[in-house]
Amino acid sequence: MADEQPVAPEHGEDLVLTNEDVDVDVTESAEAPMDEGEEPEGADDQVEFQDDSIAAFYAHRKSVFCVTLHPHFPTPPIAASGGEDDRAWLWNTIDGAEIAQLSGHTDSVVAVAFSHDGEMIATGGLDGRVRVWRRHGDGWATWEFLTNLEGPSEVVWLTWHPKGPVLVAGSSDSTLWMWQLPSGNVMNVFSGHTGSVTSGRFTPDGRKLVSTSDDGSLIVWDPRSAAVLAKVGDDDTRFALVGGITSLCISPDSRLVVVGGAAGGVRVVSIANLDTSGTVSVVGALEGHAEGESVESVEFVDLVPAAAPGPFAGPTSHTSTHIVSAATDGKAITWDLTNGKARGEALHEAAITKMIVHPHTPLFTTSSVDHKIRTFDARSMQAVGVQHGFTDGVLDVAVGVDDGITQGAESGGIGAYTDASRSKGYKLIGAGDEGVALVFRLQ
Repeated sequence: MADEQPVAPEHGEDLVLTNEDVDVDVTESAEAPMDEGEEPEGADDQVEFQDDSIAAFYAHRKSVFCVTLHPHFPTPPIAASGGEDDRAWLWNTIDGAEIAQLSGHTDSVVAVAFSHDGEMIATGGLDGRVRVWRRHGDGWATWEFLTNLEGPSEVVWLTWHPKGPVLVAGSSDSTLWMWQLPSGNVMNVFSGHTGSVTSGRFTPDGRKLVSTSDDGSLIVWDPRSAAVLAKVGDDDTRFALVGGITSLCISPDSRLVVVGGAAGGVRVVSIANLDTSGTVSVVGALEGHAEGESVESVEFVDLVPAAAPGPFAGPTSHTSTHIVSAATDGKAITWDLTNGKARGEALHEAAITKMIVHPHTPLFTTSSVDHKIRTFDARSMQAVGVQHGFTDGVLDVAVGVDDGITQGAESGGIGAYTDASRSKGYKLIGAGDEGVALVFRLQ
């Protein structure tokens, strides 16, 4: 399969005033000459471009749709990204250097995911292909093509089993596919939705698979047999989400599932009784996002820090009492699930595209169409950091432990060196609609 080897790199609204709003004769004012030294009209409105990035990856050159970090980041300091150029790449977050081009797709790559141990990486595309690479040798610089997996019509998302080499893909054709690696053998095909499968995850204990669809249904599966353990949808008025479901998360104890809807609603479902042959129950309906705005991310969050920054593999929290939801209304909301009420909210200037919790801490980071990445404290909903550097929308964001390495303009950023001593312990990697991925230090 020599031809299948990775390709080595070649080295807010404007204010409008009418004539009636100002006590000025507009005609005469327009004809009046400027005084000597007077600034041209609008000069004060010009904003100098700000770039806080400390490294950049430019190889995509078209929209970057997804980005993720190696589960043992920052050792190795590897990111993977996929985009409109029909390719995924592995690259070094320290200096933006290319490690490997993951080619072979014939349409946009919309999903990239490392296996739980970081030994393999899968890419999923709108061409329906799932392609898998494996680390080769003792280092992290060489990756070999392993296998091409086919079955879905268009891949929407990918997820690996939390404890083993099992990969699942959700498809726009209403099915889920599960493969055993490294053989690539199909283990199961899951059929039960009637629309595109919009999100899916294994429970943290690995015993169940949960998926959602734009048909408004949530299904809990037995991953071994592909049997439907429970299904809830629009026929349950307590659960019904207009326009379908766009996001989900699962509590660290594998007992609660929270889903976000395409029209702004959030639902909380208990799956705890399934272990004793019981049924699922809707235990919460959270309404706080603007009607008609999609909830792009939901995640459990710890309000009390439980650990120092460490590897990001595994659940985002130890507790099951609070979540954060983020939507295209530009709003992020922290919810207390014990009483079903919002604790607070934070705002972007435009739609939020992705939200990720810093595991076992109260911090979460959001990416937005407003060209910015922001980090908030879920306890106060105050911003603890804002990153600039994109000239178009930020489509995805990943968070990893700060490696302490300081870099500046020569590695992609245009600003001065950042102060590592001021670091809050994290690096942030954003995927830009203008075709670049940027690395920032949270400080």
